[in-house]
Amino acid sequence: MSVLMSQVPSQMNQILALRDKFVEISRQSDEKLTSMIDAAKNFRCGMEPLKKEVDQLQTRVKNLEYCINGLSHVQNFYKTGREVEQIIIKGPSGSLEEYIRAMDRIKDSLIYFNQNNTEHLEYTRLNTLLSNGLKALNKRFEELLSQSFTTMPAEILYKLSEKEDNENGDENQPVLLECDSVSDEAVRSMLEISDWLRKAGPLGVVASTGNDGQKPHHHFPRPSFFGGSDSSGGGSYQLPESLAQYCDFRRDLMRVTLIKLREYQKSIEKNPQPTRARSNVGGSQLNLSTPGRRRGLKAVGIVWDVNSRRGVASDIRDVEDLDSEHYATSLSAFLILIERERLLLDRLKLAANSHEAHFAYSLICNSALKDLLNEGGTYVRLMSRVIGRGEFYMIVSLLTIMRRFIELSPSFVQTLKVVSTLMQPMTNLVNRFREQIKATFDAFLQQLAPGFGSSQVPPDATVHELASNVLLFLEKLMDYEITVGTVLTWEEAKVPQDATFTYLTTVTSKPKMARSAFGQYILRVTTSLVGNIDKKSEAYSDDLSRTIFQMNNLRYILTNLERTGLQTILNEYDTAAVDKLTRILNESKHVYTRACMRFVDLPSSAFINQFAQRRQLDSKERSQMKDLWNKINQGFSSFLKQHSELSIPDKDLREDLCACLTKDLVPLYQTLYDRSLQTPFTSRREKYIKMNTAEFQARLSQLFSPGSGQHRAPKS
Repeated sequence: MSVLMSQVPSQMNQILALRDKFVEISRQSDEKLTSMIDAAKNFRCGMEPLKKEVDQLQTRVKNLEYCINGLSHVQNFYKTGREVEQIIIKGPSGSLEEYIRAMDRIKDSLIYFNQNNTEHLEYTRLNTLLSNGLKALNKRFEELLSQSFTTMPAEILYKLSEKEDNENGDENQPVLLECDSVSDEAVRSMLEISDWLRKAGPLGVVASTGNDGQKPHHHFPRPSFFGGSDSSGGGSYQLPESLAQYCDFRRDLMRVTLIKLREYQKSIEKNPQPTRARSNVGGSQLNLSTPGRRRGLKAVGIVWDVNSRRGVASDIRDVEDLDSEHYATSLSAFLILIERERLLLDRLKLAANSHEAHFAYSLICNSALKDLLNEGGTYVRLMSRVIGRGEFYMIVSLLTIMRRFIELSPSFVQTLKVVSTLMQPMTNLVNRFREQIKATFDAFLQQLAPGFGSSQVPPDATVHELASNVLLFLEKLMDYEITVGTVLTWEEAKVPQDATFTYLTTVTSKPKMARSAFGQYILRVTTSLVGNIDKKSEAYSDDLSRTIFQMNNLRYILTNLERTGLQTILNEYDTAAVDKLTRILNESKHVYTRACMRFVDLPSSAFINQFAQRRQLDSKERSQMKDLWNKINQGFSSFLKQHSELSIPDKDLREDLCACLTKDLVPLYQTLYDRSLQTPFTSRREKYIKMNTAEFQARLSQLFSPGSGQHRAPKS
């Protein structure tokens, strides 16, 4: 322990010595470090100017490189015209990609000159090349359209429009769509041209200096304007030039296609061949006649008076090409072509968005739509003109077209979702047809009112042409049962105008309502006709002619109601209507019998009975008996003559009237004849009693035999 303690002072001294040495070394290090820092600061201050000079040198190098590159680029602008001139001259038909690259160079060069130097000759040269290039691109685009598209064959379009089966029986054979027949190369080329024109369109470059010293700007192809409102309610919508050019081409193509369809229909009418009706239509309501049979203007005519035909010929000459079946087919073809346009535009992708596609469809359909609207308006105007002359035959034309609108209503609903601009004009057209048809029905009914029209009647009291024409008219309407019912119930249904086509899609599902409305109209027409016939019968001076005239027409009405099937439709509204007419006819038969008795002047049973028990007669009574038989003979002779001049064309009616006369007149004559034989009023009975009962009955029967002229047919 003492040894360790003795070593402590020496060790402490060593530690202190080391400390002093460390302090000395630290001081020396601080001095050296301070000196080094000062030297570094001095070096940094000396390097600052050099660094600035290096930075400036680097900036100059970069500027020089930029200038060199810019000069090379500018030189390319000045060389563009010379290098691409031959490409522009050759046109885009060779290599479209190379041509598009050349047009891009021209466009970029013009932008440079427009911003820097519009006075240079190269600027004018480039403008000329641009103008020629644009013309060539538009021409190439038009060539592609002409090469890729043509009118649809009229025969195929007709079969599609009328939904006819293929002649070879292969109903499932698809028709090649136009969008599938276009080559991929043509689609790619059209799309490239359209895209370039669309991108270049908004860019403007100075073309030349105007007369006023200003620098007008040359624009790439300006967008075309299509007058229509977009979905947001804005004003006109602009279509790019290429799309507008496409729409113009397709618009003209659609119009030519529909014209060729009309020409095809006319040609098959000249050489009629049996064809089948529209395959999707059932029942008499929607059957169409064969193409070789013209209806429309050449349909059944309802003429009250021969003089009412005056002036109609000139109307027909003015519209000789009108044909309602052709027009109906054009409506179907129009919808088919619109759908094909939609498929085609979807494949070509020329429209950038739905708005452009919407207005493209509208522009394509514009011309064909205008033609359809004009022709449809002509039908309505012509019907309103001839209605005042009692010419109701054109109603068949309007009904044919209206029926096709009903058939096509589902297609119209779908099409109007794509091309909404068709909604208003087509809806207005349908309502014009409907209103004119209703007005025609009302006018037809008005002209049947008792006392209306000519009071002339046939001298033989046969069926009046008014009755035959009215029944022909109603019979013709049977082909349009649903259409007629729809028109008659339209106001009751309170259909909003914008829901016109939607409502038309439902009418075929409500045949009973339409049938009942048609039955009501038949009843109104028939009732007015009977009243009119009764009024006309007053023109006859004798009861016999008047009664036979009424019965002939009543029997004709009842027979034709049953024969044509109109009675079945009438029963849908009023099952007792025919029974009422039958009762009127039966009552007329009794009136006829009484008229015949008055004509023959047969005495009553009471007068005959007063001589029944008399064996002897005084001179006055004998004279009365002689006068009685003379009147009977003269009356019967006049009756036979008068009756033989009258016509009863209906066989059943002749038999009924013969039975009525036999039942009522023969017994009365038999009684008088028997009493006269028992009464000594003369010694020469054969002078006064010229016929026995059998002869009397035979003479009556001869009035209704076929050889008596009673079977003459009515005029129509």
